[in-house]
Amino acid sequence: MLAIGTAIAHASGLCAPVGRDVASESFGHRRSAAGRCRVSLLVGFTRSCSLTSMGCAGRVLEELRGVLGGMTWRRLGGLLSGGSLCRLWWSQYGILLKRRLPYWSMGWPIIGHTPGILSMTLEGWSEKMVQGKPPAVLTNFLFTNTVLVSYQLYSQHIHSMELDGKLGSGCPPTALKLLGKSSVLTLPGGKGHQHHKRLRTKLLHSLAPKPCLEVLPEMSLEVRKMLDKLAEESARNGFASFDASGSHLAAKVSTLQITAGLSQDLQARIEDLVDTIVSGVVAAPVNLGHFSAFGRALAARRELQGIVTQLLKRPILDKRNILADLAKVTEGGEAFTMEEILDTIVTLLVAGKFTTSDALPTLFVNLSQQPDWAAKVAQESFEFTSIESDSAALRVVLESLRIVPPLGAYCRVNKESAIELGEHGQIPAGCQFAVFLKTELAAMGDGFDPGRWTSDVVKSHGWLAFGGHQPHSCIGRSLALLELQLFARILCREYDFKALDTERIVKASNPINKCYRDGLRVTVTRKARP
Repeated sequence: MLAIGTAIAHASGLCAPVGRDVASESFGHRRSAAGRCRVSLLVGFTRSCSLTSMGCAGRVLEELRGVLGGMTWRRLGGLLSGGSLCRLWWSQYGILLKRRLPYWSMGWPIIGHTPGILSMTLEGWSEKMVQGKPPAVLTNFLFTNTVLVSYQLYSQHIHSMELDGKLGSGCPPTALKLLGKSSVLTLPGGKGHQHHKRLRTKLLHSLAPKPCLEVLPEMSLEVRKMLDKLAEESARNGFASFDASGSHLAAKVSTLQITAGLSQDLQARIEDLVDTIVSGVVAAPVNLGHFSAFGRALAARRELQGIVTQLLKRPILDKRNILADLAKVTEGGEAFTMEEILDTIVTLLVAGKFTTSDALPTLFVNLSQQPDWAAKVAQESFEFTSIESDSAALRVVLESLRIVPPLGAYCRVNKESAIELGEHGQIPAGCQFAVFLKTELAAMGDGFDPGRWTSDVVKSHGWLAFGGHQPHSCIGRSLALLELQLFARILCREYDFKALDTERIVKASNPINKCYRDGLRVTVTRKARP
């Protein structure tokens, strides 16, 4: 292995003789050097096969002394950086040797289409990438090869494999580490995966509509506190910034069933820890302790683990707190282990924040621009007999999620075998693919039209924004729908409001989706009480 590595380094000009300017060597010279190396490798291998084991050991030591004797920091750095570049290059282009690939566009060497994401966001770039192209496109971004797959093609060729448990999660390394190996988002799901099924079944019982409705009073209080704060800011400055308040509300509501009965200080600390973990999920997987976002997220997870451990030692938890439900045998299933509880809590907190923090500002804008629908929503009661029953609020929420879905795509991978796509080729084994839900939702029609959400349309497309009908669809759907509908009803009945600037722009802090300019400037005024 040492001889091979040395020969490759010489062939690439990284271990040139002392005094030679590597950068000045011609490409032709390097090609001839590479040819000589291939011959020397073959001769060296043939000769080494006839040596005894002691002779081999002596030869390796002799070569090691020779290499180390002539090594300098400059050459060592060149060797390491050159080897890394070669690995990145091969990880990007090596897949092109596979047969029957889909239409492909790999972008620039090494970096692929990453610059496009930085300039347009992942949302904007992906829309442009699939426009006018076949329903399967092999591409490279963020140093990863990915096949972009339309929802229709997924339904025809891949969905059955997902239900049969043949696909794994395509989560990035940071998410796998922070969410944990027992997270329902990272575990393989579908037929035959009992661990995922056991966890998901119990969670769906704990997060069913009835338990969600039990925190309705606290949710209503948090919505009014948030809107009152925006009203005070509007009165003071002439406008208010919605995004920060909306993000705080999303974090607060996502923790209600976990922090129910806890002190205000502890609730606030958990919210801060969640924010830190969320930042780490979308950061580079570099752990430099408190000097990197990922390192800070790992520390936040450890602190959250300590809090959860102490909570479970309490003799009595608030009946609405799902921690108690997860830690004991219930009609929803067996008790979770400590590791399963921690991974589940982190997953619920992170997913809950992601789901509604982007949906709230979009919902505000749509209600501001559609006064007729806002008037219909204002007539509806704050009481809920069913979270998913037909109402003006539900239709407005589903239409807002259709236009800007919180989950525009999700990634999967089949590590065992290639995935056949018919006339569009195949996805090689081990290559991740992204199922695009946003394009399917956008194809339903132009403009804002909540009236499109009839019972039949809800049945076929209503839950695509939450992942559709697959083993990893959003388990917090009921809580998210309740929060968004309640927010819409309170806003429309009790406040006058207006979105001042609805332009969405690219922000370096959010490479996933476009954000509203200036954090979405709005005006909010509380209506006079009758």
